[in-house]
Amino acid sequence: MFEPVRYLEWARRFYGKVRFDLASSGVPAVALPGETGLPCPADDWESLRAAISTYNDVPEAEVIAALGTTHALWLACAALTSPGDEVLIEDPAYEPLVRIAEGAGAHVTRFARPANESFGVDPQRIAHALTPRTRLVVITNLYNPAGTRCEDDVLRAAARAAEVRGAMLLVDEVYSPFDALVDARGVFAGSARHLAHNIVAVSSLTKCYGLGAERIGWLLGPPSVTARAHNAITATLGLLPLSHARVGRAAFASIQGLAERARAVVSDKRERVAAWARGHGFGWSAPREGLFGLVTLPDRGDLTSVIEAAVDSHEVLVAAGAFFGVPNGFRIAWTEPADKLEEGLGRLGDVLSGHR
Repeated sequence: MFEPVRYLEWARRFYGKVRFDLASSGVPAVALPGETGLPCPADDWESLRAAISTYNDVPEAEVIAALGTTHALWLACAALTSPGDEVLIEDPAYEPLVRIAEGAGAHVTRFARPANESFGVDPQRIAHALTPRTRLVVITNLYNPAGTRCEDDVLRAAARAAEVRGAMLLVDEVYSPFDALVDARGVFAGSARHLAHNIVAVSSLTKCYGLGAERIGWLLGPPSVTARAHNAITATLGLLPLSHARVGRAAFASIQGLAERARAVVSDKRERVAAWARGHGFGWSAPREGLFGLVTLPDRGDLTSVIEAAVDSHEVLVAAGAFFGVPNGFRIAWTEPADKLEEGLGRLGDVLSGHR
């Protein structure tokens, strides 16, 4: 039913195991204070649903909790597609988007986000790629792997294009809170769910807040969609574990402190990486937010073997672009401390200079 997800298998081989990790695309892991040792009252799931609702400023009826964004993506496909339906996905793309849709029995079609258009989303390109069988259009925002943002007006236009064919727009917004994160109320006010009735949003606390291993995720959508997603959870898991709800409750109680930590991790590093990429004459996606961008080396071919060799020769790692559909590039993140980032960039420059 599900083909291997090459990117995730590759990431498990290398991420977090290399001295200069410029590949990992989330804020470094943090331990939660406080509630994680408390018993789990039976209403904790309702408390977590309320916390997700408050964080995203949406009604509770539009919320269902999930085990991270990847699980939420699967729930969206399970709720919104049937075998043989079409799912239209951006290209280049984060590989699990494609594998999840295929595993749910959908036929995947693609629309381009070209580098020479700053990796933007063109609603007309989406409209031309839709067919009567299209049930779902999938976009990441911030865009993974380039880190660029799709503005609200463009997402609204994309949702209108999808609606003409009776389709929904699914926005993976796991990176979208960068750089503002939450406001003084602890609310992320920028969810795409607010933009159109046929937009479904998925996200989690994994990437922005350093809680990757905790898998605190969710799907936001119309109540009819969250009800079908609930049915999918019931059929496959029965119930999500109460311990997950407990940890999620503690995370949202600590969200302001987690946001401050994330801001400190990102601070002033993006400009340094941009200067490094441009100084070497590489292509650069020029994101204005977030903690990663896409570097391309025209006419260099597939860099995967070069990147893997650099783990042993220079103890440095970036995310091979082949797993996103950009074999002559790589995603580079700036989650390391400033001194390690600086040395890692130097080592990476040496590797790529030797590959000229």
